[in-house]
Amino acid sequence: MKNDQRLFFRIDVMMPCSYRIVSKDELEKITLPEIPDSKYIEEYFMQNLAQLDEQINEVVAQINLKSSLLASALSAMNSKINFMMQTIDANQLARAIPQRLVNLSGGGVSFNINETIEPDDKIDLLIKPLENEPPILVRCDVVNITAIEDEDNAFRVALEYQNLAEDDRRKLLFFIQSKEIEFAQHERKKNKDD
Repeated sequence: MKNDQRLFFRIDVMMPCSYRIVSKDELEKITLPEIPDSKYIEEYFMQNLAQLDEQINEVVAQINLKSSLLASALSAMNSKINFMMQTIDANQLARAIPQRLVNLSGGGVSFNINETIEPDDKIDLLIKPLENEPPILVRCDVVNITAIEDEDNAFRVALEYQNLAEDDRRKLLFFIQSKEIEFAQHERKKNKDD
């Protein structure tokens, strides 16, 4: 818990956090909705699911050359999973956001990534600090990129939120304050037990 002479306190915390790098060329084509619905989240942030679906279809086609019965069974299972994904609402889908260790503040965030990024790229960030609230979707400016030593293609990125809604900033600050209180209570209990 350090201030670092910034506007907001920063805290290291595990939280649901997904990101997508937006290149300078893509910026004009991609605009973020003010309120993301589950369809937008699935299509935009869960692109890995779409890529995985393509891979499954390719493998099933190859399996079909050897065993049409097995291929039919796998296709049916894949169709069932696709149907279930379409019936998931935004709250359920938000639980699928991967957990990531981030350094979080009310003005920005930093975390490690394993892909190349340029200083003029932007990052679209989907975070869910509060369990019973919708996720926060915000575009971020890249403030700093630091290569992580002894790791290939690994970087620490520092980001600043662009046009973060005040309601979303309040959610972040409430989350940070809650974590600071939890940490203080944990330290007090640990000191009391010693």
